[in-house]
Amino acid sequence: MIGHCMRRVTAVAVLSLLLTALASIAFRASRLEAQDARQRQAAADAYDKGTTAYVDQAYDEAAVWFETANRLAPAAPALMQAIRAHEKNNNGARATTLALELQSAHREDASANEFAQGVLDKNAASLLRVQVNCDEDCKLDLDGKLQEYLTFFVSPDDRHRLTATFETGSKTAAFQGAAGETKELTFAAPPAPPVKPIVIAKEPSAEDSEGTGKKPLPPLATWIGLGVTVALGAATTISGVDALNGVKPYEDAAKAWNACTAAMMQPGACPTEEANAKDLLDKGRSRELRTNILIGATAAAAVGTGVIAFLLTDWSGSEEKAQNARIRERTYTRLQIAPHPGGLSTILEGRF
Repeated sequence: MIGHCMRRVTAVAVLSLLLTALASIAFRASRLEAQDARQRQAAADAYDKGTTAYVDQAYDEAAVWFETANRLAPAAPALMQAIRAHEKNNNGARATTLALELQSAHREDASANEFAQGVLDKNAASLLRVQVNCDEDCKLDLDGKLQEYLTFFVSPDDRHRLTATFETGSKTAAFQGAAGETKELTFAAPPAPPVKPIVIAKEPSAEDSEGTGKKPLPPLATWIGLGVTVALGAATTISGVDALNGVKPYEDAAKAWNACTAAMMQPGACPTEEANAKDLLDKGRSRELRTNILIGATAAAAVGTGVIAFLLTDWSGSEEKAQNARIRERTYTRLQIAPHPGGLSTILEGRF
C-alpha cells in the first residue's frame, strides 16, 4: 500500500516538472516571438520610410532606411531597394558592395542572385575590389565611415584609408589600386598592452609604528640586568659572611698577643702571637675591601637595571611591531592579470 502511494506521488512530481518545463519553454518562445514581432515591425517602418524617400527622389536618405530595414530583419527586397537607391545616388561602390552581400545572404533566391549579378557585371570592372583578412574579430572603418563587410568596392585610383580595430588595439593601412583589380589587406591583432601588476599589500597602521625609537631596548635587556644584579648580590652576601667569620679569630689572636705582651712586659717578646694577629688583620681588611667593592657593584647594577627597566625598555612591544612592519615592507603579494587571445591569465606571486 505504501509503495503504491509512493509511486503515485513520484508520478505526480514528474508530471509537475514536465508541465513546469513546458510552461517555461512556451514563455521563452512567446517572449522571443514578441521581440521578433517588434523587430519586424521596426523593419517594416524603416522600409516604408525608405519607400517614401525614394519616391521623393531623396535617394541618399532612402538608401539609409532600406539598409536599416535589412539590418533589423534581413530580407532580399530591402537589400535590392538599397542597391537601387545607391545607384540612383551615383554611389556605385556601395551598390556593388551590397550586391555581393545580397548574393551571399540569399543564395537560394534566384531572382535576388540574378539582380545582384547584373549589378556586379555592370559596375565591378570600373571599381577596385578590396578583400580584408583579420586574424581575430575586427571592426572596419573605411575613410572615416563604418564598413561592415570584409569584401567591398571602392573608387579606383583614389587613396583610401582603412582601420581595423581589435580588442587589443587598432591598425591602419593606406591603399589604392586600379579599376578591375582586387586589393587584399591582412591585419593582425596587436599584442595586448602590458598590464601593470596589482599590488595587494597591507599598509602599516599607526599602531604598528607608534612609539618606535623612544624605548629602543627589548625586555630581555632588563632581565639580563636583573640577573647580573642578583649574581652580584649573591657574591656580596657570601663575601660579607666570609668577612664576618674572620672577625672572631682576629679578636682571639689580638687578645692572645696583648696578654703575652702584658705578661712579658716587653714589646716584641711574643713574635708568634704578633704575626698571627697581624696576618688575621690583613686578611680581614682584604675581605672587607672585597665586600665593599661587591656592595658598590651590586648597587650600581641595581640602579642600572632600574634605569633600563623604567626608562629604556619597551614593555609595549612596539619595537617588535616596528620590526614586523619592516618585514612587511620587504614582503609583498602581487596579482597580475593580463589578456591574451584565449582569454585572461592570472599570476599571483609574493615574497615572504
